[in-house]
Amino acid sequence: MSAQQHSETIDIALVSGATGGMGGAIAARLASDGALVVMLGRDAARLDTARERLAGSLAPEAADRLHSLVLDINDTASVDAGVASVIAEHGRVDILVNAAGDGPVAPLDQADDDMWATTLGGKLLGAMRLTRAVAAPMTERGSGRIVFVNGVFRSEPDPMFVVNSVANAGLGGLAKAISKDLGRKGIRVNTVDPGATDTALWADIVADLGSRLGVDPAELDKQIQSGVPLGRLVDPEEVAAAVAFLVSPGAAMVNGAFITVDGGARASV
Repeated sequence: MSAQQHSETIDIALVSGATGGMGGAIAARLASDGALVVMLGRDAARLDTARERLAGSLAPEAADRLHSLVLDINDTASVDAGVASVIAEHGRVDILVNAAGDGPVAPLDQADDDMWATTLGGKLLGAMRLTRAVAAPMTERGSGRIVFVNGVFRSEPDPMFVVNSVANAGLGGLAKAISKDLGRKGIRVNTVDPGATDTALWADIVADLGSRLGVDPAELDKQIQSGVPLGRLVDPEEVAAAVAFLVSPGAAMVNGAFITVDGGARASV
């Protein structure tokens, strides 16, 4: 049986940002749930390391469903070629999870042009490129599921994260706009907005923010967690669980939705 024939029985999922804490957790969860997962990243060595680490935490049959593909979401040609190669090998893409990109800790007067270009080019335009590339083949099949892993700054912008706030707002607008168009073509588009999540990136953010505010990072982390009604940071697996629900049959009528996973920290309605 060819790889393409075999894959007809399971979902084919692409996960960007798969070397990160949340992206890795999402890739592992989808593989555990039975999908063939293609982890996407720009750095081949880092991607292989992440795949091997995740595979070691999974049952053998799930580990076998973890694949990797070097792809640069900042390069349209790379994105288009990568998606085409997946379709050539497996016949289709059923699921796309956009989990790549982050932003700097910097208020407006400290956010330089490179910060803006890097964040908007990767998190916003990178997700757009991947989504555009899979939308056409999904439309041809009349089915597909797309999830954006965004952030609570989408609805509650923060002055210390002005670049990321703008990127998140833009990503939210993109997701909502295309959900109306793609929904009519059988493709569901939804968003998960995580709050402060316990990853290596979070430790870097707290260290940077503490330095800028003149506050001990450990104390700042405690203050942030105390402001969460449920009293702790989000676990990456909890973000993955929300994504898994959105791509499942149980969410068959969920489209254009925004699910916040932050322990109740967000104040906006």
